[in-house]
Amino acid sequence: MKKFTFLLALAIVCAGIRAVSAQSFQEIVYLKNGSMIRGTIIEQVPNESLKIQTADGSVFVYKMSEVEKITKELINSRSDGYSPRNGYAASLTFKKDGGPQKGYRGFVELGYTIGTGLFGSDRVEFSTTHGYQFIPYFYAGIGTGVHYYHDASAVRIPIYADLRVDFMKRPVCPFIDLKIGYTVYEDRGFYLNPMAGVRFSIGRRNALNVGLGYTMQRIEYSYEDLYGIYSDSVNIGGFSIRLGFEF
Repeated sequence: MKKFTFLLALAIVCAGIRAVSAQSFQEIVYLKNGSMIRGTIIEQVPNESLKIQTADGSVFVYKMSEVEKITKELINSRSDGYSPRNGYAASLTFKKDGGPQKGYRGFVELGYTIGTGLFGSDRVEFSTTHGYQFIPYFYAGIGTGVHYYHDASAVRIPIYADLRVDFMKRPVCPFIDLKIGYTVYEDRGFYLNPMAGVRFSIGRRNALNVGLGYTMQRIEYSYEDLYGIYSDSVNIGGFSIRLGFEF
C-alpha cells in the first residue's frame, strides 16, 4: 500500500512538472494609443525605450512615453503558438487600432478635379503636405502642389495650410480635411479645398487615404471692351477625388 501511494504521488509530481514545463510566459506591451503588442522584450532602457520581438521575428521599438503598461501572460509553449486561452492570437502582434500616431505626419496625394460652372476647368493635381499630429484626432500642417489644367495647358501652384480631423482610432476611419491658401504661379488667387474621406491603415504610421471634395480656385483675369480694360475674379473650381499615401 505504501509503495502504491509513493508511486501515485511520484506520478502526480511528474505530471505537474510536465504541465509547468509545457507552459511559458509572454509579455504584452499596452500602448497609450490603444495598441497591444504580444512577444518577448529583448531590450529595455529604463525611462527611455524598449524593444519587443513578436512570434514572427518582427522587432518593434517604442519610447517609454508611448507605453501605458507591460504585463505577462501564461501561454502554451507549442511551437505553432497556440494558447488554450487566446488561440493562435497569443503569438501574434495584435493592434486594437490603427489610428494616427502623435508626432510628425506627412502626405503625398494625387487627385483629379472635374470643373463645374461657367468657368470650371478640369485638372490633374499633385500635392504634398507635412505637419504634426497633436492628439489622436487633430492634425495641422502646411503644403504645396502642382495643378495641371490640361484643357488650357496651364500650371498653377497653391501654397496652403492643412487642418484635418480623424474621427476614430481604428484601422479604417472617416476623416474631414480642409486646405486653405493661395495660388502663386501663373495666376494668383484664393484656394480652398474641403474634403471628406476614409483612411485605411497599412502600418504603424502608414495609411492610404481616399477622399471626395470640392476645390475652389479663384483667379484674376483682365478683359477689354469699347469702354476700357477691366479686371475681375472668377472661380474655376470643381468636384475633386483624391488618393493619398500617408507616412
